[in-house]
Amino acid sequence: MHCTLKRIAVKNDEFEIKVKVAGRVYPVWLKRGDERQEYLIRKAAKRIEQFELEYRQHFVKSLDDRDILAMAAIEIARDLVILEEKNDTKPFTQKIEQLNATLEDYLKK
Repeated sequence: MHCTLKRIAVKNDEFEIKVKVAGRVYPVWLKRGDERQEYLIRKAAKRIEQFELEYRQHFVKSLDDRDILAMAAIEIARDLVILEEKNDTKPFTQKIEQLNATLEDYLKK
């Protein structure tokens, strides 16, 4: 399994990059001038490649590409859930609203 990226087609306000993962090529369209998105796609492809190398070393060559991609997806999804929980502001917002209501009640007295 190997991840590569290259720029291919160009539309008026978009361009296409090709991401190669596990021998398959996937098109990703990005807005022209959005270097941040291209950077993130490239970084994500490198992350997948790192997962592949780690799993190949750990499990020797007993896993096929599908198994490696599934295991990488699980780790990436876990990391995403951790970030979502870390960035969940609902408890803080609720506490602020509660404190605000308490303060308003106090000031009315």
